[in-house]
Amino acid sequence: MPPQEVLAFAAPGTEEMTKTAIGLVGAGMTGVVEGVITKVAPQLGALEVPFTWATLLGIPAVGVAGALFSRGMISDLMQGVAAGGTAIAGFVLPSMLIPEGLFGRRNPAGGQGALGAGRDVKQLGEGPKRALEAAARSAGARVGLEF
Repeated sequence: MPPQEVLAFAAPGTEEMTKTAIGLVGAGMTGVVEGVITKVAPQLGALEVPFTWATLLGIPAVGVAGALFSRGMISDLMQGVAAGGTAIAGFVLPSMLIPEGLFGRRNPAGGQGALGAGRDVKQLGEGPKRALEAAARSAGARVGLEF
């Protein structure tokens, strides 16, 4: 490649647009497939972890192998599969590997909510709860989801 073509801007031709479109289709299909697999994996019980790891690591490997050992549009499609699979693995793997409480906010009071657990925390009894709910109903306020 001549030095003047290291960084060049030009209108894309048919070949570049086709290659890009096919790569995007491969990445999009990979995203849908891996999304479905990782959503269904928790229902597999004991097979969840191996199935998830095999999917997250196997799909990019298949994409790379297909891109390296094929030519033409199939190679472009497999490049998209490799790129999409790698992106999903890069998104999901940190949450699988890093312990949950490592970067989370810690409550200095040691309790579950905004108030520390202890004897000074009082809950509303049934009477005040009903009065508040009745007042909210009469004001037209609604709490909850309705479908």
